[in-house]
Amino acid sequence: MRFTGEEFYKYFFCGFQDYVKRNRNKYERALSDAAWTVYVKDGFLCELAKNFGFKITKEGVYGVDLTWEKFPEGILVAIEHENDVTSVWDREIPSLLKTVAPLKVLITYVGDDEFPGESIANRLLGYLRDANFNQEFLLILGSASMNEPTDWIGYVYRLELTCRSLVYCSNFLQAANNPAKKAWKTRKARKALS
Repeated sequence: MRFTGEEFYKYFFCGFQDYVKRNRNKYERALSDAAWTVYVKDGFLCELAKNFGFKITKEGVYGVDLTWEKFPEGILVAIEHENDVTSVWDREIPSLLKTVAPLKVLITYVGDDEFPGESIANRLLGYLRDANFNQEFLLILGSASMNEPTDWIGYVYRLELTCRSLVYCSNFLQAANNPAKKAWKTRKARKALS
């Protein structure tokens, strides 16, 4: 199964609510960054991957936290989970961009006063534009306190297909040194069109 960013976020968001219901004690005890990472990355994300039949690789290609793979397609989802949003620009995002996967997911957290994190989302948009990114990227932001298991928001980035017209004036076609005009005059070009 191949996920779009929207699909992944829907399963992530709904699945997390269910995971917290079944593991409420661990959720309430995951107060340190290390404990929270284990809860989300090693617990929830691994369970979610298994539910969809993915093989999981931890600390895989380019040091990415998790990759979800299927045979024969290979890596379909590359995931980085980082508690400190300030560090993602130097390590997590570059690692994701180097990984060959149709969907790249970054899960990180902003201060409660910054949530829902539009400034981070816009900064990432600029970063991806500068990197000439042309695949699909999902940014999942949580609030720093994660008081509620619904304290998530997703931002999807993807290459948008555009169309632009190419119009040449008649003077272009009349020019004596126009290569297209010269080619048209050749027997080979006329034969190819008939």
